[in-house]
Amino acid sequence: MVNLEWYRSFKAIYERGTLTGAAETLLLTQPGVSQQLTSLETYMGVKLFERKPRKMLPTSHGIQLYNQIEDAIIQLEKTEENFKRRTLKNRPTAKVGMPMETFGHIFAPILDQLEMNVEFTFGETDELQDKIFKKQLDLIITNKQVTYQHIEYKHLCKEALLLVCSKNLDTVPFNRFIYERKMKDAEKWLSEQNWYSYSYKMEAIKSFWMDNFKKRPYFKPRYVIPNLIAIISAVQQNNGLCLLPLSICEELLEQGEIRELWQGVQTTYYENYFAIQTQSKNINQVEEIIEKIISNKNK
Repeated sequence: MVNLEWYRSFKAIYERGTLTGAAETLLLTQPGVSQQLTSLETYMGVKLFERKPRKMLPTSHGIQLYNQIEDAIIQLEKTEENFKRRTLKNRPTAKVGMPMETFGHIFAPILDQLEMNVEFTFGETDELQDKIFKKQLDLIITNKQVTYQHIEYKHLCKEALLLVCSKNLDTVPFNRFIYERKMKDAEKWLSEQNWYSYSYKMEAIKSFWMDNFKKRPYFKPRYVIPNLIAIISAVQQNNGLCLLPLSICEELLEQGEIRELWQGVQTTYYENYFAIQTQSKNINQVEEIIEKIISNKNK
């Protein structure tokens, strides 16, 4: 599971340029900062900095990650500062879980509107659901509904999944197959490409295949990366395909950093839900969070 402090340390190293400077900013030891960076690089599967004698130089992966998380981390830090200026005594603390990439466009915009403390946990769907089942979380955002005692689901949003590819990938053969309606050849071409997936379960890919080819896919993804932001970075810098929610990739599509390959015979959608631990002592805070998020989305 990704730890928010890894991102804080990464941001501090990026901005200060050294482990020592980052440690001073974070009031941590230099070995502690170094360990958090190593943990994040291991989780991402890429090097984020080149270690030089007097400087930490960000790699292309590091630059991409910083650009993706900067606003979300700044918003969290701003909220923490606001909380420090207020009287925190007797404020309840809601425990909320979601994928890291969900935070930026769903939760970050409403933080200053909340009259509570919030403790965030970032992780994968199955892991978060296990925590809410065990009453370790009050609320999670998930794309699955699992029947379980004291868990109630409310719909959050329905979003289109887009089949996107690297901007330099040669897609002329595929486009010709689609134009000539040679769907078997189109399916074969897609199956032979380098696929990036959030997990080996391939839920999004399976849904897309059933919508467009009326069968299950017969291949496995070459790269499994449990972070959508990291997947986007990989697709930008390498040749391959992936399915991404529109909200995650819309800006990069407009900038031409990645391309939408095919709209499909029909659009594939995925649903996001609030999963609520109804026995939580913070149920009033959970309801306030849900109300704020839905109101912000309807603006």
